[in-house]
Amino acid sequence: MSDASLCSTSTMERLVARGTFPVLVRTSACRSLFGPVDHEELSRELQARLAELNAEDQNRWDYDFQQDMPLRGPGRLQWTEVDSDSVPAFYRETVQVGRCRLLLAPRPVAVPLPRAAGLREHGA
Repeated sequence: MSDASLCSTSTMERLVARGTFPVLVRTSACRSLFGPVDHEELSRELQARLAELNAEDQNRWDYDFQQDMPLRGPGRLQWTEVDSDSVPAFYRETVQVGRCRLLLAPRPVAVPLPRAAGLREHGA
């Protein structure tokens, strides 16, 4: 069979005796793993990083995402406005109103009802 020997005490009993049994109750270490958070500094870092990303995107796409319009002047890309009917529906499911993007209600589509098979009026 196996050369492994079994101890008289179970692993669970040894963990409990040593005091190393996993604690199921949350301790303070679980709630504050990295110490106190300076929320103002974190907010400043976040705003700075968002500004960097915005500048990178603006340079990459020649587009001002804050104003939701193409940049003026010669650029790498040429933007052309197109009619909404000439693009697939998933490109026009939302509309920009000020700084808010609103979901448009889908247009109702008239679907003919299928005829029930085998249901006919028979004369007696």
